[in-house]
Amino acid sequence: MDMGCSLAAKGPNLAETVIANQGKLQNVFVYVKDGLEGYAIAKPSQPAVLDQVGCRYTPHVLGLVAGQTLRILNSDSTMHNVHPVPKNNQQWNESQMPKGEPKQRTFANPELLLPITCNQHPWMKMYVNVVSNPFFAVSDDKGNFTIQGLPPGTYTIAAVHEKLGTQEMKVTVEPKQNQSADFIFKP
Repeated sequence: MDMGCSLAAKGPNLAETVIANQGKLQNVFVYVKDGLEGYAIAKPSQPAVLDQVGCRYTPHVLGLVAGQTLRILNSDSTMHNVHPVPKNNQQWNESQMPKGEPKQRTFANPELLLPITCNQHPWMKMYVNVVSNPFFAVSDDKGNFTIQGLPPGTYTIAAVHEKLGTQEMKVTVEPKQNQSADFIFKP
């Protein structure tokens, strides 16, 4: 075991594949799949941030817009190896020194559940979801998510989980109105 991992971890390194709190599922990536055609939407100017803390990727699930910068930090006192394994983007594999300089990368093409692993610590794995618009969210520890700023219209909303699959539903957003979408995943 890597002593840097043992010292930094606040508890045992358990799998993060399915985390549920009283039936509420965490780490579900929810995004607008269809309905934004014809809108000119700028990609975010701020980077999405991925950190390595206690020999874990934080967060476990992350979303970003194609072309948006992904800033990768290493807050651990041990070396990590950041290794995305995409299907529709360029693969890279780069070491990152303990508390070293941040790495910055981009993914040019949309791709869901793009895994990033650490070759130094085989239990370290997370998923980046690269989409074409900034209307997405990741469910929290209570299973909640919020997609803000969506213009009025009818959309296909998709919810993606690394183990439990994908679900879709149509949602109509009216002006100045909040809309709910409840997804139910079964093991």
